[in-house]
Amino acid sequence: MRKITTVVCIILMSFTLNCYAEGLGTLIELGRSQAEIQKQYAQETKAFEAVKKAIETGSVRKGMDKASVLAKYGKPIVVVDDLDGKREDWIYKPAESSFFKGIRATLIFAVSGALDEAKLEED
Repeated sequence: MRKITTVVCIILMSFTLNCYAEGLGTLIELGRSQAEIQKQYAQETKAFEAVKKAIETGSVRKGMDKASVLAKYGKPIVVVDDLDGKREDWIYKPAESSFFKGIRATLIFAVSGALDEAKLEED
């Protein structure tokens, strides 16, 4: 009886250690994912701040092409085409804002690819 109990204990301990190791791996991966998310948020906020400053100082001007805007300020968070396909909105926002609440910068390009309008909005 003592041998069976010992074997059962060893099996249970082995199973528990295996589960612990798998859980630890999951937690480590989650930590890495959270670090990547924070890095992305920091990049979003940095791009937003650059576009916001450019709008406020007039550095971003009507007629600029998409390539130069992209090179200078980075990728927008989202690109939205209007329904008739004549304009394209590039939206930049800081990490603490959502698309529905908070401040955001919108750069609106004409079908030609030239910047038509730049604005700051807050809801």
